[in-house]
Amino acid sequence: MKRWIGGALILLMIGVLVLRGREADDRFERQIYSMGTLVTLTLRAPDRSPEALAALVSEVESELNRYQQRWSVRGSGALAQLNATLEESTTVPVPATLLPLLRKAKTVAEDSAGTFDPGLGRLVQVWGFDDAEHFRDAPPDRAVLTVAKRLPHRLTETTLQDGRLQAEKPGLMLDFGAIAKGAAVGAALDVLKQAGIEHAMVNAGGDLQVIGHAEGRPWRIAVRHPRPPADAPRLLVGIELQDGEAVFTSGDYERYFEFEGRRYHHLLDPRSGEPATGAQSSTVIHDDPALADALATALFVGGVEQFDALVDQFALEFAMLVDAEGRVHATAGFMDRADWLADVEFAPDADAQ
Repeated sequence: MKRWIGGALILLMIGVLVLRGREADDRFERQIYSMGTLVTLTLRAPDRSPEALAALVSEVESELNRYQQRWSVRGSGALAQLNATLEESTTVPVPATLLPLLRKAKTVAEDSAGTFDPGLGRLVQVWGFDDAEHFRDAPPDRAVLTVAKRLPHRLTETTLQDGRLQAEKPGLMLDFGAIAKGAAVGAALDVLKQAGIEHAMVNAGGDLQVIGHAEGRPWRIAVRHPRPPADAPRLLVGIELQDGEAVFTSGDYERYFEFEGRRYHHLLDPRSGEPATGAQSSTVIHDDPALADALATALFVGGVEQFDALVDQFALEFAMLVDAEGRVHATAGFMDRADWLADVEFAPDADAQ
């Protein structure tokens, strides 16, 4: 049995890496730990002193820490309190700080044919993917899992009206792990933009967004290969990002354990309550980081069968899926920008021109 807990502290576990050429004299970089991952802030502001930039980094850190408290399923933050009320009640007022992202998440859940849904917090808990202390080395008991699946676990089956969330019965637990990090990245970048920074990258454990450019050229990143051969590069594809673009990747190599020859990972299918089986990784490039975050999960869970439908539903121009057999499916826009860094087997329907 093998156990892996992913995180940005382990370089090879992250989904996206930043590819650099010559280091610029005006590049300012700092790392902070927040939202359960290592966040790297890279700024280009030669007119600012190091002290001023360090103070700005502190502002970003404070913003991210507020997000972490707000969206944690534990502790005394707004989401934890909301979940505590949902444990005993069917109708709860949603705090104003949670309402915008909850609305967005509910819309994505309803439009994604069940492939994304933050209502499965209790199932995440049962599988042990909610916290390193709970991490398992074997699947949960089937009876325990069955009981959890009988409790409410779909945001799509709730009603959100006049700032109040109504579930069918008590017991719903929300977990925004598949969208809140994207929102946090966007909020961190907003702090930088409001301070007048024009060229920056916020990289939260491999999920990132950029503004401006890097040394007069686009920011260049690389997506990790989900199953790199032992003697081959660990990077799958390089991409140049334009001003404002975010790239998010979901993969079954981030948090998983192996049991009796099968990989059990943290990307649960809301429809079955079990780890999705149709993909190894998925990547979305979008100018909305929260949406990129959520849709990377939706594509992963939907797999090959729903890739085209989800791409059409959300008008995704830049998306890629590595299916369970390791074949690449990608939109034409993604293919046009891709610089493949490893040998790739394309699915028959991929535009590999």
